[in-house]
Amino acid sequence: MESVFSVSFFAVLKLLLGVLVGCILGKTGIMPADARRSLSKIILWVMLPSMLITSLCKNISLDNIRQYTWVTLSAGVIALVGFLLAQLLGRLFNVNKEQFRPCVAASCLGNASYIPLPLLGTICITAPMFAANSNAKEVCILYVSVFLMLHSPLLWLFGFPYLSGKSIREIKLKQLLSPPICASFIGWTIGLTPLRRLFVGVGAPLGVIIDTMKLLADAVFPCALLVMGGILADPPPKNEQIHWNTVTAMVITKLLLLPAFGILFVTFLWKHSLIPQDGLCALVLMVEAAVPPANNLIIMSQSLNKGESSMARLLIWAYMLAVPSLTIWIFFYLTLIQSWMK
Repeated sequence: MESVFSVSFFAVLKLLLGVLVGCILGKTGIMPADARRSLSKIILWVMLPSMLITSLCKNISLDNIRQYTWVTLSAGVIALVGFLLAQLLGRLFNVNKEQFRPCVAASCLGNASYIPLPLLGTICITAPMFAANSNAKEVCILYVSVFLMLHSPLLWLFGFPYLSGKSIREIKLKQLLSPPICASFIGWTIGLTPLRRLFVGVGAPLGVIIDTMKLLADAVFPCALLVMGGILADPPPKNEQIHWNTVTAMVITKLLLLPAFGILFVTFLWKHSLIPQDGLCALVLMVEAAVPPANNLIIMSQSLNKGESSMARLLIWAYMLAVPSLTIWIFFYLTLIQSWMK
């Protein structure tokens, strides 16, 4: 029990220390806002796509694609339950009209890549139950990539029009075809077609391209943590006060109720053998249900010029409170998975 708690605690602590370094760089001016935006673009356009392509093309195949169906569908289930809970809690706590949509969006759309990837990578290295699996980190990246296949489109197909209050037809195509989505399709195409022989395996003619992408992909985790810390280093906007009931409704939904639902949902999937029985898949889906809101919600609010202040303050509260909540939930998740794997 102590081992499980120490793994969860130090995994979150490692994440927090990386974010702290980003905060220091932001506060001291070493990584100002312009540098942060440039680094974010490099992550979005180069590092993250490289990671998704290498993970998918190496691990996906026609033989195992069926067992990943529920990994993808889980993104929709978690978002839908979060949306319904947020609607209920928003009305229960009497969240005002201006802050209702930011509260609901922050409650149901989580940070599905930047937080789970470094967090799960640390757990794979330190958790005794996964120590025997030398490919545990890479398999976790695969599960996150498959999860993102539905989560990323949901973020823009639902989140963007919901925050704007406008029709989905008013969204530009380039906002839907984000680099991670395109990279995921490329990874699936290589992994599931004869192209795989050109890129993957010993002596593959184009294997050097995948090796280069792997080199670039290794930088995703530290760079994402630095950017996140730099964002949190900036003082919140002062032109709009967010009410305590809005924060409370979001925190209860995103950091308490949705992670609890994640346990029930993943237990159902595990018991009915709808997901791989390696423990890693269950952990990925539970963590995806427990992460704080997506950083892209700020980008959406900025582009809409609507609710940016509310969203910024909501995310600051969510990320501060996610440190203890993630530690506690991961402890429960690892304990439960450990009992399943005995």
